[in-house]
Amino acid sequence: MIDILMTVYNGEQYVVPQIESILNQTDSNWKLFIQDDCSTDRTVELIEPYVRRYPERITLLRNEKNSGSAQKNFFSMLPLVEHSYCMFCDHDDVWKPRKVEMTVRRMMELEQANGQDTPLLVHTDLAVADENLKVLSDSMFRSQNLNRKGNRLNNLLVQNNVTGCTMMVNKALVDMVGPTPKHAVMHDWWMALIAACFGKIGFVRQATILYRQHRANEVGAKNARSLSYNARRLAEREQARKVLNDTYLQAREFEERYHALLKPEDLELLQVYQNLPYFGKLRRIAVLFRYHLFKHGLARILGQLLFV
Repeated sequence: MIDILMTVYNGEQYVVPQIESILNQTDSNWKLFIQDDCSTDRTVELIEPYVRRYPERITLLRNEKNSGSAQKNFFSMLPLVEHSYCMFCDHDDVWKPRKVEMTVRRMMELEQANGQDTPLLVHTDLAVADENLKVLSDSMFRSQNLNRKGNRLNNLLVQNNVTGCTMMVNKALVDMVGPTPKHAVMHDWWMALIAACFGKIGFVRQATILYRQHRANEVGAKNARSLSYNARRLAEREQARKVLNDTYLQAREFEERYHALLKPEDLELLQVYQNLPYFGKLRRIAVLFRYHLFKHGLARILGQLLFV
């Protein structure tokens, strides 16, 4: 059985097609938990008929206070997970019919090789679509120039390639998360770090969702190969430095929480990375080269060397 966690906030325009896409999955061995984050539109009104129609399969929960972010909302839902696997769902995407089936199959392969007590994570590619679901790119990994093999700790400290709305984790990984981390950049990034240090990460090359781009979505896909996008990023110096600082804080909290469980080489890497801001410029660059702490793609690496 799979527990699917969906967070929703003011999703009246998109939530119904998403729920329908889950109901239309070829693998129906799931339960859906929907947590509304104090919506002020008709979101709850639109969800309630599904809860009445499928009381054993769909549960609606309502926050008393707005959590402030999808990340915190997802972390707060993890105690609901009782079954072997957990998937994460944004309210504004659409799942392709075989998403659950294909992701479970890859998870089964990982479990057979590593055991069900090993923290495991599976993620997939995405098709990027506009707000009307017209496909803009059939592969977000290609359009964003992401490295599907970038699943080691040195890769994931500096760049996350796991998109939460494609992610499945097993119960062993859920149980390692613990209280909501204060400095986790996103829930998917934190879980990817856990899998990189203590388990395994698997990937499904096929796009399993239509990842809807619109003005209101919190995290969007950008064309990382475009010159205009990269020029704009280089111009946003303060934002670039803030993003870097967030990764240092995340590394520090991760190391503090899992210190006793970490392999010596991972502990060293986390300690060196979190202390980068206290080194001089030349030493920071030397550390990047020594530990291979580079993002994927020339433009991103040049940005790192400029802002580190």
